[in-house]
Amino acid sequence: MQDGVKTAKGQGMRVSGWVFGLALAGAAAQAHEADLDAHIRGYILNHPEIILEAMELLATREKTAAVAAQVAEHSYFFADDPRLGMGAPDAPVRVVEFFDYRCAPCKAMHPELNALVDETPDLRIEMRQLPILSPGSERAARFALAVYEVAGADAYAAVHEKLWALKGPLRAMSFEKIATEEGLEYATLEPVMESAAVSARIDTNRDAAIALGILGTPGFVAPTDVSYGVGEIDDLADRWLSR
Repeated sequence: MQDGVKTAKGQGMRVSGWVFGLALAGAAAQAHEADLDAHIRGYILNHPEIILEAMELLATREKTAAVAAQVAEHSYFFADDPRLGMGAPDAPVRVVEFFDYRCAPCKAMHPELNALVDETPDLRIEMRQLPILSPGSERAARFALAVYEVAGADAYAAVHEKLWALKGPLRAMSFEKIATEEGLEYATLEPVMESAAVSARIDTNRDAAIALGILGTPGFVAPTDVSYGVGEIDDLADRWLSR
């Protein structure tokens, strides 16, 4: 009986000691937490600029998330079969460039973008017409897209390069000359230029550009980034490849 009493007393002392230890640990943690809070508060008061840095970081994250949500509504940009662009068709990173055949900055950036893609096998830049600068811009876009509908991707790419290099006005005489050089009948292409398929492609591009806030060419759309106008190639590459 005395042994049982001793055992019970011993267990009670151990439990009491354990509870006491927890109480001490809790008190120490509270003291440490209060001390830590004081240190943090003191640091913020001495370095208030970190609040601005945190707010800027939060704003950047929120903007990136908002852009990604907008772009996600146009996911076909990254799922459609490649038509016209630079880089391997199956490259894991795809950027969409909106361009206009009358756009001088588009022409100026084109060689640099080509060089970037050559140096970056994981990147493809898929090109979509956004004819906004003149009536000739739309005629040229319709002509190129009609070539795609009638003669396929290779003819489309060849005509695109000739339109890109064209020095004169974007008019029927120039298109007919290009078509003839490529072995195509312009008379066959003319009705297709006004077809539902061509109109739908241009309308889709314009609607998407408006929705994404692209107000000029060149415009670039990546999964989490949208920009327009001339930019530094290295900066653009960093933005596209770091996501």
